[in-house]
Amino acid sequence: MSPTKADFKAVLSQARDLVKEALDQTERVIMQVAQNAPAGISDRLVSLFSRKGKRIRSTLLCLLANCGAQKPDINRVAHACAAIELLHLASLVHDDIIDGTDVRRGQKTAHREWGTQVAVLIGDYVLSQSMRCVIDEDSNIPGIISDAADKLIVGEILELDHCGDMALSRKAYNEIIDGKTAALIDAAARLGGIMAGFEQPVVDECAKMGTHFGIAFQIIDDLLDYGYGSVNMDKAKFTDLSNGLITLPLLYYFEDCSPEERAEMEHLIAKASDEGTPEKIHDRLMAKKSFAKAKAEAQEHLEQALAIADKFPKSNFTEEITAMFASMSERGN
Repeated sequence: MSPTKADFKAVLSQARDLVKEALDQTERVIMQVAQNAPAGISDRLVSLFSRKGKRIRSTLLCLLANCGAQKPDINRVAHACAAIELLHLASLVHDDIIDGTDVRRGQKTAHREWGTQVAVLIGDYVLSQSMRCVIDEDSNIPGIISDAADKLIVGEILELDHCGDMALSRKAYNEIIDGKTAALIDAAARLGGIMAGFEQPVVDECAKMGTHFGIAFQIIDDLLDYGYGSVNMDKAKFTDLSNGLITLPLLYYFEDCSPEERAEMEHLIAKASDEGTPEKIHDRLMAKKSFAKAKAEAQEHLEQALAIADKFPKSNFTEEITAMFASMSERGN
């Protein structure tokens, strides 16, 4: 099957199979965090950790770790993956509270199940444990995880600061998604390059590749929130609109519309919680080809990620990285 026509879900499943041993070890490290937690936290963590996501970040890390001349230390790779996945999960727990999200991965979100106060503290605990996963590293890996956490938090704060900002600039939008999404994938790719034993310039290229992939990932998320290209979504549509978030499709609309159309759109966005209003916004974006333009921008970032991946020595692992990037723009959830 040609990578450009492959289904992302199938490609990701194949990639996970290729690095199954390391990912299985990662799961064991993550579950040990839950099992070693104090009473009152342990059971909740077991429940939370059992709701597995796609493991895109750790899969990319594992694939890159196997692109070097020597087979990497699987336990070291697993702890780096666990740190990335736990940091991601902590951010999701907090995001769901901020966004008022009821469902995540087909189940009730942490704050809906245990209350907001407990969920905040569970997220804090998971964040601290993500750092502990790499505490024994004598390289800069703990610093990379800490930097990713900093950027993620700053990106989220910046997004909240611009909530409802109809004058949001492209520069600010790029800063938001670079922090809240791309930074963690950048870190995963950087760690993969380190685990592969690459020289620093190549590690930096890995990180740059991860950034392009992460930006594309978030743009596709922006589109999926409108239901554009979505298949079997495990979270509600129009969450961004209901939370006052101005994302890339709207930015393209505002670039192309007349003053009258802008005023009308701003009025609709202000009433986005009203029944039927999100659909009206969707139809206007579709008419202006705003979704198609946003998707084309995501594809540009994927092409840049692919160009970097093409520099790596050819192997089954690099083939899977290429396939992941090539199929990302077609993912449906």
